Amino acid sequence: MGLPFCAFKILTGLTLGRAGWALIALGVLDLVINVVNLVALLFNRPRVLGVCLIAILLGRPREDLGTSIDMLLSFALVALMIGFGWLAVLDPTELAVWNISVILNVLGAGFGRLFLSLRAENA
Repeated sequence: MGLPFCAFKILTGLTLGRAGWALIALGVLDLVINVVNLVALLFNRPRVLGVCLIAILLGRPREDLGTSIDMLLSFALVALMIGFGWLAVLDPTELAVWNISVILNVLGAGFGRLFLSLRAENA
C-alpha cells in the first residue's frame, strides 16, 4: 500500500473531475493514515493504524481482506489510467508524482518479494 497507492487514488480522482471526489477523499485519508504510521515507525514505534482506510473499516479479523481490496483498487486505477490514455491528461507535476509512485511501487514489490525469499531460505 503506502504512499504510491494514495497518489494513484488522488491523481485518478483528479483526472475524473467531479466523478472522482470519492477517490480523492479515499486517497487523502489513506495519505493521512500512512503519514501517521510513518511518523510512528520513525520513532521506532509500531504502526498506530491499519495500512489503509478499507483495512481499518473491515477491522482486525478481516484486515488482510481490506488490504487486498485496496491493492486491487489501486492496480485497477493504474490499469484504467493507462488503458484509457488518461496519463496524457496529467500536468507535468502530476505525471512526475505518478511516475515516482509507479517506480516506488514496483521496486517495493520486488524488494518485498526478495526479502520473503531470503527469510524463507534462512528459516
